[in-house]
Amino acid sequence: MTESERQEIIAELDAIRTIDQKYAGIPPKEQIEKYGRHEAWLIFKRTRDSLHKINQDKIKKLYNKYGYLGYKEVGKKASGDFWISIQHADNDVEFQQKMLKALKKEIAKNNASRAEYALLEDRVNVNLGKKQRFGTQLTYNEFGQAIPRNGLMDSVHIEQLRKEYNLPTVREYYNHMTTKHFNMNKAFYETRGITEPRLYK
Repeated sequence: MTESERQEIIAELDAIRTIDQKYAGIPPKEQIEKYGRHEAWLIFKRTRDSLHKINQDKIKKLYNKYGYLGYKEVGKKASGDFWISIQHADNDVEFQQKMLKALKKEIAKNNASRAEYALLEDRVNVNLGKKQRFGTQLTYNEFGQAIPRNGLMDSVHIEQLRKEYNLPTVREYYNHMTTKHFNMNKAFYETRGITEPRLYK
């Protein structure tokens, strides 16, 4: 990879992340007001899925040409930008599994993020209907509290495991995500008498 190729790849990965993050949340307020909540979500998801597919195709081309793009190849930020589209490739679990194996080799060489590996492993397991090892993939209970999707493989040793993979504690992470989820869905929870996020003690 030449230096000019490297700079081009970094710029492309930055653009990929920008698009990905634009559709990581909820539909814009104006869209909900114009189409109603249900229709706005359908439009939002359709656009998001289409853009995710375009991003995945770009990532696959880069991988086929250069292999997994870790710190050494593109730097820490761009490596994370490379990973994000893989993380969101839920329509292609086979591709996610392939990338998980490649990422495992890179973290063994300290050339990629251990936290990103943990997030991708959990994502793959959830997509396969299995329990998670790290508890990073969430859903929310009736009170809006974050809970692990499909449950945990081992709740006894999870804190030690999360620490080894540079992840925050379960309580810290779940309370952060509970607060974020509450703020994104405040109007809905207020209709149910929940006026503030219910955090884990």
